[in-house]
Amino acid sequence: MKRVDDTTELRSAIAAHGRAIMAGEVAEAEGFAHRDAIDAYRGVALEISRLSGPLAVEDLALAKIGAQYISKLRIVGVGAYRRVLYRWRKEVDGTWVIAGVEDTTNKRSPWSDVPTLAAAAGQVRGENGNA
Repeated sequence: MKRVDDTTELRSAIAAHGRAIMAGEVAEAEGFAHRDAIDAYRGVALEISRLSGPLAVEDLALAKIGAQYISKLRIVGVGAYRRVLYRWRKEVDGTWVIAGVEDTTNKRSPWSDVPTLAAAAGQVRGENGNA
């Protein structure tokens, strides 16, 4: 039987990152992002900063894909929210870092912007221009 991974440290990092977001501690939250993901992280952080009022972070899902994990969070402000996927990986020194980030708030599904799949979905729904 396959051994289940212990995600205690990862969940702790995700929670600490969420607390930093809720507290508005930009530098602390950004410290979780790997340097290769910092531009994407800052783009999503800018959208999050536009939320008004006190923020709440809801942990929606955690999934393992290969050696990395995808954390799905909903960051909620007054009257609005952002739904964000954070891709986490464990560094050689054992720390967990954000290796990628994507704001999926306005996407019907994570696959909505994949051109081939979006075109195929349009054909299935009869949006291919044929009567």
